[in-house]
This record gives sequence, structure tokens and C-alpha cells, in this order.
Amino acid sequence: MKSWLAIVLLIGGVRCDGFSDQVFKTLYIGEGNACYRTFNKTHEFGCQATKENENGLIVRIDKQEDFENLESCWRALYPAFNGKFWALLPVNLIGRNTISLLKSSECLAGVILYNSPQPQHPEEEITSASHDADCPNAASDYYFQNKKEEYCKRKINSGGSITRDGLMRTDWRIQMVFIDKSDDLSVIERCHSLFNIPKENGTTGYPYCGMSFRLANMAAGNSEICNRRGKSKAKLFQANFDSGEVPQICGAMHSDNIFAFPTPIPSSRSNETMNSSKYMMITSRMDSFGMIPEISVGEVSVLTSIISVIAAARSMGTQLEKWQKASNASNKNVFFAFFNGESLDYIGSGAAAYQMGKDIFPQRNIRSDIVRIHPIHVNEIDYVLEVQQIGVSKGRKYYVHVDGERYDKNKTSTNKLIDRIERGLRSHGFDLEKLTDSVTRVPPASWHSFAKTDPTVQSLLIAPFKEEYEYRRINSILDKNQWTNDEKEKAIQEIEAVATSILAASADYVGLETDDVVAKVDKALIATLFDCLIVSNFWFDCDFMKKLDGDRYHKLFNSYGFNEKSTYISMETHTAFPTVLHWLTIFALGSDKETLNVKSETSCSHLGEFQAMYTYTWQPSPYTGNFSCLKSSIGKKVMVSPAVDPYTPEEEMNTRYSTWMESVYVIESVNLYLMEDTSFEYTMLIIAVLSALLSIFAVGRCSESTFIVDEGEPAAEGGEPL
Repeated sequence: MKSWLAIVLLIGGVRCDGFSDQVFKTLYIGEGNACYRTFNKTHEFGCQATKENENGLIVRIDKQEDFENLESCWRALYPAFNGKFWALLPVNLIGRNTISLLKSSECLAGVILYNSPQPQHPEEEITSASHDADCPNAASDYYFQNKKEEYCKRKINSGGSITRDGLMRTDWRIQMVFIDKSDDLSVIERCHSLFNIPKENGTTGYPYCGMSFRLANMAAGNSEICNRRGKSKAKLFQANFDSGEVPQICGAMHSDNIFAFPTPIPSSRSNETMNSSKYMMITSRMDSFGMIPEISVGEVSVLTSIISVIAAARSMGTQLEKWQKASNASNKNVFFAFFNGESLDYIGSGAAAYQMGKDIFPQRNIRSDIVRIHPIHVNEIDYVLEVQQIGVSKGRKYYVHVDGERYDKNKTSTNKLIDRIERGLRSHGFDLEKLTDSVTRVPPASWHSFAKTDPTVQSLLIAPFKEEYEYRRINSILDKNQWTNDEKEKAIQEIEAVATSILAASADYVGLETDDVVAKVDKALIATLFDCLIVSNFWFDCDFMKKLDGDRYHKLFNSYGFNEKSTYISMETHTAFPTVLHWLTIFALGSDKETLNVKSETSCSHLGEFQAMYTYTWQPSPYTGNFSCLKSSIGKKVMVSPAVDPYTPEEEMNTRYSTWMESVYVIESVNLYLMEDTSFEYTMLIIAVLSALLSIFAVGRCSESTFIVDEGEPAAEGGEPL
């Protein structure tokens, strides 16, 4: 009986996975480094882990010809393997001629994306490298929603888009993970080279280097389903009765938007009548995306335009008294708006337009004992001056885009501003073409959000394209460049010229004489910001930004947006860029003339406790690193699209606003392991059983005399002394 029990225990202790598939290296993957689910009103997009796409043998796709192996599922190279594959793939090989192979493959578990070893240049002729659609934000287009045009009539990005609907709007059945650390990439490459490279005869054999990865999403369906499940009644059935916590399964994309008012907003005491004013809004978008959303630096999609607006704001900030005096006299104001979520159906500008209609922009007037700011309404905005894709013009030429129908109704004032824009550009050697025909349409821009609300607000969009985007990498992982000295100098000149045109148009609008002082832009600042925001690896790597930081920024989350350069909006504001831009805006427009006697952060914060119009920020100078208390009219507001805002009544929700949402997900580490043939497992099992039987047989033939026994032990057991 004892012998049979020993056999059972020995055999029961043998596990097949004890001989194969043993993890020998684990690579940590942070939030944002992998593809996950996103939703709009009707569809779900992105990636989801399943049993079929978690594990696979690692292969490489280094050039276009390697996709032939994908079509044949690498059977000629790995004839003994019948599982799935993880493909190492540089992002520059994702194009129109390869994307269908990735989507349709039956043997692909996923792709391991990494940065292209060949650097891209801003003016390099690249075909189809944009991860956006033929018609960005087509569903939120003013002309489509107001039935002036059919859906996606103007395919402005057709020369650059990889797919018609964009890679952000693709439902994948494979997984994707992005490896940004060179050490981790080297580990995967070494594992592949040691075990998976074919021998001289062109084939390989076991053991193979395999990989497992899993990202599990909490939500599925579309944003309507997700939003409904997020309602309080539905959450009652999802609550954890042990902890009392209600799990979040998805959320609306939202983040900080920044608004700055260099000229005074009309205000009054609560019992006084407030006078209205007119406004020019100077705007630039803050966000971009890629096929893995957070891997989006957005150098030309976002950053160059941001720099031009900050440079213009800084010039205003050095002469605030002049601008404020002119604004008071004309009752016209300019303000800056940096909108987040514009690449996803105008989340930021749509929310701002909605709030203007509810008398709560730029803020709610709650307290009756402080000065009330006059709410800004859409019908008080004369112009939305926006800049896009600065730094990549062809032949030193820019274009100004207006709405033709509205232009015909107000030619004189609009022509005057366009003339100022042209003068500003020409002063730096750039030409301007005016697109002012009665049939002219405005390309994708924040203006569309306000045009849907008011019939008179006009667009002044300054950009280096006419009917189609010239830059082929808008909203793409590949929107980051290796800038030569000549390319960098040309981009800086363009930024300076556009900043000058912003100042010239703004000055004319408020009635300020445009002289050399008013229109002067700090080119050295532009060059510094270019190095810090574009050339540097992270926002706070350069000396200028380190001093502006003053040890205030902390990487609180293990997410891509907090540790790498990203301009994606996300649903949890896990990105550093809004903070960076907020501090730069305060630097540009803040003043310490009235606060020179304030010597501490506590004293500075007390000044803003009962203020409606001004904020006081304890911030260092990026030139000296010395802190001071800066007074400004700058606000940072988290804005959620009205379509998914939980505080918006259901009867007010419609298709006018963005419905983009994200799933909450659980991301696991990448595990590398050796894959053995199943015959190896059976062989080892048989050897183990035979060894056990031989051991039992050998022990069973032994008698007590076979063993050496201490004669004193039996006596000791009987109680006798040894």
C-alpha cells in the first residue's frame, strides 16, 4: 500500500508546465503603452485580449518584403509550430499597403511596435502616415450637421490617411504593445535572435522564444452603453458589497483646457447692469493621437502652433497696459483658448460653446459678495483666429481660411484683419493667399463648434495648406522628427512670422496702432521653446523648463503621458502637457508688478481667495529660477463633452457634441518564455514515471539488513541508556 501511495504522489507531483513555457524575463508595461478600447456613439474601437491573442512566437518584420511571411503565417520558417505569432514591427512600416494584412491575419496574436530606426524629417515626402481619417472630425463638421454638405465631402487628409476612417477608428482583433525603452527592446530582440532565427536550411526547431501579454478592458459596446452603465442606478448592481466602492468601467475623454484674458472682461457688482463686449478668440489645439492613442507627440499637429501662440501672448504680456487701454476704449477684447480634445470631435471647444450658451463661461457666478464677470456668449465672438501645422510650409506660403457665406456679409472688417495678417507674414518673407470666395469652406478647426451655435462668428484660420493637408503625418505616432539645422531655422522663422501676424490682427481688432514695438516677437524665446518642447526628449529636460518647473512637477503615475511626451487627451488627464502649457501661459501673461512685496507661496495664494477675475500663482522665472507671485487672468478648466457630461440633462444630449469615451483597463506585463515541443513534455513525463517505478522496485527488494543500523538505537527506544 505504501508503495502504491508513493507512486501516486510522485506522478501527481509531475506538472507538464514544469518542463516548458517557463517565464525567464518579465518586462513592465505602463499605462498608455498598449492599445485599448475606445468608443463613440455607435461603435467600439481598439484592442482587447482574448485566449487566442495572448501568446505567440516572436517574429520580426523589418522591411516591406517581410510581410510576405505574414501572408503565409511563417509556415516555411517554422514548420513544426502551429500557434500564433507576436511580430516585432517598427511604426514606419504601418501603411496603406500593409494595414490590411495586419487586420486580416489569422495567425497574428499581436504586434510589438517600436520607434523607427530611420529618423523622419519634417519635409520628407512620406505617403500615407497619418493615423487620422480622410476627413478629420467629419461627424462634427458644421457644414455636415447643418446639412450644407454631405458627409466627408472635402477629403482634406486623403493624401496622408492610412485608412479612410483612421486607425483610431479601427476595431482590431490583435493586441498591440509599444516598447519605448531601448533596454526592453534589446531583451526581446536578443530572445528572438537566440532561438527564432532560421538555421542554414531556412527552418528552425524547438525551443522557441515566446511572448505573452494581456490587456483586459472593463467595457464594450459603444459610448451610449457605457454611459448608461455608468449611471447611478446601474452602478447599484455593480457595487462591491465588501468595500462599498462602485467600480468605474469607462469614462468620457476629458482634460484641462486653458483660457487666458490679457484684456479685461466686463465685470460689475451683483446689483449692477453688466455691459457686453466683443471678442476675438485666439486658439490652438492641445491634443493629438496615434493608433495607440497616447503615443502621440504631435510636433506639427500641436506643438509648433502652440509655440507661435505662446510667443504672441508673451509679446502682449510685456505691454499689457497698452493692450488693456486700447481694449477699454474700443470695448473689444482678445483672449486665448487652448482647447483639449479637438482631434476627437472638438471636445474642448464644443464644451466651451455649450457653456457659453448656459451663461457659465468662463466661470459660474456663484458668490454674490464678489465682482461678477460678464459671461461670454457665442454671439459676442466676432472671430476665431486659429493657427495650424506651423513650420512645414511649401515655398514659404500660407493661407487664410474663412467661411465664404459669412465673409460676404462682413467683407470690410474681415478684409482689414486679413490685410494685417498678410503684413505680419510678409514682414518675415512669407506670402499669404486669401481663400475668400463665397463657396469657401473652413477646414477642420475649433471654429466649427461655435459656428453651429451662432450664424455670424467668422473663422480666420492661418495654415500652410489649401484644399488638402501637405503634411502627411497629422495625428500619428510618426509625428516626431529629426530636425536638421536648416529645417529647424525655417520652422522658427515660420513660427515667428505667424506669431507676428497674430499680434498684428489682434492689435487692429482692439484698435491698437501696430508699430514695431507692438508687433515685436521674441525670436530667442521661440528658439528656446522649440528646443524644449520639440527637440528635447521630455518637457522638463531643458534648462528653461527645469527652472520654470522649480521642482513642482512630480511623476505621480506609471503612465506614458506622465513619463513621456504625449499630447493625447485621455479620460483621466494622465498627461503632463496641460500643466506645461498652463505654466507657460502664466509666464507669458502673468505680472508681478503689484505683488513685489509678496515673499511666500502662502501669501500669494491668499490674494486670490476672494477673486473672480484674477489668479495669483507662485511660480519661478524660467530665466532665473527665482519664485514670485504672478497676477493673471488665466484659468485651467477640466471640460467634458456635453454629450457625456453626467450633469447634462438627457433631453439636451444630441449628436452635436463629441461622444468619445475610453474603457478602464487592466494591463499586465510582457512575459518572455521558452516554448518546448509537446513531445518533450511527454518524454519527460515517461522518464519521471519510469524513475519512480525503478526507485520503488529497488527499495522493495531491500531488507532491513541491507541498511546500516546503529545497534544502540533499539535499546534507546526501549528506554535503556546508550
